[in-house]
Amino acid sequence: MIHLVTLFVSIVAGSPSEPAAGAVVWLVVGASDSSPAKIARAAKTLVASGFPALVFETKDCGEKRNVFGVALDVSESADAARASLQRLRPTTKGAYIKRCEVVSRSLLEYRFSAVDSSIADVPHDVVNWEDSDRVSTAINLPDGRDLIAQRVYIKDPDDPMEGRTVHMILANGSGKGTVLSEDCFWPGRFKEHDGQLAFQCAGEEAGDQLLHTVLVFDAKGSPLAKVEHCRNPSLPDGAAVICSKESVNVNGQLKLRPTRVPLMPAKEPAQPHKP
Repeated sequence: MIHLVTLFVSIVAGSPSEPAAGAVVWLVVGASDSSPAKIARAAKTLVASGFPALVFETKDCGEKRNVFGVALDVSESADAARASLQRLRPTTKGAYIKRCEVVSRSLLEYRFSAVDSSIADVPHDVVNWEDSDRVSTAINLPDGRDLIAQRVYIKDPDDPMEGRTVHMILANGSGKGTVLSEDCFWPGRFKEHDGQLAFQCAGEEAGDQLLHTVLVFDAKGSPLAKVEHCRNPSLPDGAAVICSKESVNVNGQLKLRPTRVPLMPAKEPAQPHKP
């Protein structure tokens, strides 16, 4: 059976034109739609009816035409999928079986949902939300590790970001991972060095300038550094992180100054992801 997790859609960053194939699975699909907002609401309705629900993208099956689907079951054989469909069909009219050659290092391979369940609760009158704010992504690092950018909605009427939040998770198995950050808007500039990982998150605004925070972790996902008002990290030697310190003058102009921050041994244990 699939894991019910609080995520929804995946766009695999940097995937080649001919994506690598993983295992073949058979999905029992209960709903499909081209809109992440609509598929989130469809999944919420199915969950409310007692069904597990994993939102996937058909491009994670290697298809060029991409739509979202809600998988009620993920089976390793066609016979098992047919048996599952027979059990579900009396209460899920229109459900069908889809054969899927799972793209390697995709959200579907990790059994992470492509659109978080919280997205169903995004108000209809939000102004700044785009479809991309509703879709989680798998980020493939050159060293073979994979990150999940889980895009979620946090209900907070005073939030200037209208509830848009990104959880960064270091994937380490089916539905499993280590939480690196629970608030990393626009993650980017990923750098690795002997297992260490650094990246930046967009943070507060100063006038018209967007400021950033640099985060550094060891190979297990335990934190090594957090540098506020800094961007463009690098890990030259494993002992420090170098980034461009940000400041904004009275005229609203952004100034960048290279800075070196020593990496401290991790004092906090890695935080496991809880589906």
